[in-house]
Amino acid sequence: MDVDLVLDSHLSPSELKELALLAEQHGFRGVWCASYLDGRDPFTNLAEAAAATSRIQLGPIALSPWELHPFRMGMALLTLNEIAQGRAHSIIGAGGEVVMALGFPPERRRVLAVRESIDIVMGMLHERPFSYSGELYSIEGYAPRWVTAPPPTVYAAANRPQMLKMSARKSQGIMMSDLSPKLATAAISAVRGHLSDFGRDAEKFRFNNFMAWYVYDDLAEARHEARRWIGFRALFREYMTREFMSEEDFNTLLKFIPDIYAMAAKDEDSVPGLPDRLLDDCVDNLTLTGSVDDMEHVMEHLFEMKAAGITEITLELKKHQVHGIKLIGERVIPALR
Repeated sequence: MDVDLVLDSHLSPSELKELALLAEQHGFRGVWCASYLDGRDPFTNLAEAAAATSRIQLGPIALSPWELHPFRMGMALLTLNEIAQGRAHSIIGAGGEVVMALGFPPERRRVLAVRESIDIVMGMLHERPFSYSGELYSIEGYAPRWVTAPPPTVYAAANRPQMLKMSARKSQGIMMSDLSPKLATAAISAVRGHLSDFGRDAEKFRFNNFMAWYVYDDLAEARHEARRWIGFRALFREYMTREFMSEEDFNTLLKFIPDIYAMAAKDEDSVPGLPDRLLDDCVDNLTLTGSVDDMEHVMEHLFEMKAAGITEITLELKKHQVHGIKLIGERVIPALR
């Protein structure tokens, strides 16, 4: 199982470059730049890293057709890929912080929009000339003459059945988010069945799972950060949270969702009226949190992911990025190979 790294778009291009170089030295497969509402553009922000590195893959996480037209996705991806000499990758999905701020589209249109976005981006990468006419998007006669690098990889962001099925048909891999080993096993099994139905080679398909990493020297700081950011770990998804929480506790949690989100900006790790144990349950089950001196449960979770069929694990680092990259490179990556 390979290991990828997520860095956020608040970092400057020069900071991203230095961290990407360090990650490359420590054996990471790829770097993803998260796209945030108040962050920098991830494509532009990765340009320095793309030019300075030589092996590691780089790309934005995640692109949505409600914030960027599929044509612009393809153009930006091809441009970054030229700078990186064929090492770009991307994820196309329907959700994310930016889409939440812009207003979620109707549920029935999400799979269609992501499918057509993947169709267009893949066509732009692989066909010359390329034309497409869909229900939502179209393009006519795309034939750039400046593209020389091998085409980048396109993943779909997918957790649920309809998106998983579409991804198996259209994308080169999927990135799941925060799934437990049990849920990841079920998702991978479903996708492999779809791949067989579509006549695609399952051995070439990539399975990635995104998880937040809070393993620090100071356990108290690690748990503070994990609880502070737990609202962004999809704890509102009942099928995920009910694996480890009663219906009563889950309903209690839902009542405080806005306050849980607000903890991040306030640098707080508790909500008045909400039992701390519920936040701790979410941290223990939806993140990788611990101390450097006690990583056994973190490594056990990663080994379970590998056994489930995950081919790449993506770890998001919020703080102490240099420390985290070195720790993962020295103790995690060698163990997962």
